[in-house]
Amino acid sequence: MPDLPTYQPSRLPADGTRLLDAQSLAAALSRPIVFVDLETTGADAQRDRITEIGVVEVGPDGIVEWETLLDPGMSIPPFIQRMTGISDDMVRGQPTFESLAESLAERLQGRLFVAHNARFDYGFLKNAFRRAGVTFRADVLCTVRLSRSLYPSVERHGLDALIARFGLTPKGRHRALADAELLWQFWQKIHATYSVDLVEAAVRTLVRRASLPAGLEETALEDVPATPGVYIFYGDQDVPLYIGKSVHLRQRIGAHFSGDYRYGKDMRLARLVRRVEWRETGGETGALLLEARLVKAMQPVHNQMLRRNTRLYAWELPQQLPVPRLRSDRDTDFCRHRDLFGVFGSRGAAEARLRALAEEHGLCMATLSLEKTTRRGSPCFARQVHRCAGVCVGVESSRDHRARVAAALGPIALVPWPFDGPVAWREQHGARAWWHVVDEWCYLGCANTLEEAGALAAAPAHFDLDTYQILAPRREQWMPDAVPLSVRRDFMLTAPVTLTEAPRPARAVPTHAARKSSATVGQQTLGLFAE
Repeated sequence: MPDLPTYQPSRLPADGTRLLDAQSLAAALSRPIVFVDLETTGADAQRDRITEIGVVEVGPDGIVEWETLLDPGMSIPPFIQRMTGISDDMVRGQPTFESLAESLAERLQGRLFVAHNARFDYGFLKNAFRRAGVTFRADVLCTVRLSRSLYPSVERHGLDALIARFGLTPKGRHRALADAELLWQFWQKIHATYSVDLVEAAVRTLVRRASLPAGLEETALEDVPATPGVYIFYGDQDVPLYIGKSVHLRQRIGAHFSGDYRYGKDMRLARLVRRVEWRETGGETGALLLEARLVKAMQPVHNQMLRRNTRLYAWELPQQLPVPRLRSDRDTDFCRHRDLFGVFGSRGAAEARLRALAEEHGLCMATLSLEKTTRRGSPCFARQVHRCAGVCVGVESSRDHRARVAAALGPIALVPWPFDGPVAWREQHGARAWWHVVDEWCYLGCANTLEEAGALAAAPAHFDLDTYQILAPRREQWMPDAVPLSVRRDFMLTAPVTLTEAPRPARAVPTHAARKSSATVGQQTLGLFAE
């Protein structure tokens, strides 16, 4: 438990329920409290900078106010200038944070750090001190959380709401010292309403849990397990904000709310989050699969990388063609085709990758249709600067160039789905185990038993890029233990293969997965019409 700045019993009245005035409150503290407010150039603790600091220090030696403008070394956005009244001209030539860092740390060190939405102010100061090379750490109390703790039936706890509810007297708004002084007024008001013992109990609880965002309940993270899994942050009206994964849920979720805020996203999430949900998995692979699936299903605001792709593309290099051609998953089976290379979310991404390979391996941009030439047989640009072997002008044979294209594409060859159908594999953490079901590089979900996994296998499967990127590189970890699942899907009519399309390659089956016998296939076929 942190060294809390509780009141000294010897300095309090014998009757612990007695209400105290401001001077008595200050004199009874075991160590000072600092009420702090900052003005900044924005909300990102990494990118933005502090423009003003206001501190009201309250302790046995009395009440001291301190404030300073700071030169942020960058322009203040116009809307922030209008809101705070702090202009670029006002901060130009003022001290920098670095020049005051040592003395400010001494002023704040050992005090209880009190601020409204304290994670914002504390996070900004932690980052500023770190950039200045000064170590700073403090026990932190958020007055938003304190107000919510003492007045649970009240809906609003912002500073404007406190001013209205308690009749606080602002000397200004959105200026650092004026807002810090409002917090000291709030401190006095709650002590005029509640006993020292009650306030101290609330403070002890809140400081002990100071890493929690103001919008979360006190017990929100008490039951988070130290296991692999996926976590979901929800905002107002239960809107999904962010989905993440970890091999240690308790540590990872806590890291989001550490108070350091080295990343602006963590600060934004901390201010918006209202509820945290988690789901355990058997390991890292299961967490990755579940995260990708949930992001597609829930579309959280702050997840971008795992959003659903409406169409995928890959390069195809058939034996009869000298150069690759672009194929879409809408007309090509990415799970069974053996001449596909790379998977891309757009035509542009596919062409950019091929262009990069051409530059790396000295391939001909014109031959690959990545560059236009004035006429057939004229040199491409790379040939003119001696970076092309000359297939465009007949110096290199088309056969040799194709061989080099194939070699360049080789490392990004698409791995065909290695089974005849769906499979399940077991992932375990401690005493619990999960069966993951996958088909056609598509994650169909997890189950507690192999029997339950069989039911999941009936779901339709279509090549999924995220599942492929998770499982294909790890196939040596899960394939040896994969169990083929029999599946009965509804009868479907499919369009015949066009005459211009290459024959579909035979399906590959690993040595450990038994191929269905013709008798078994016949039985399954008859089963479609048995009813």
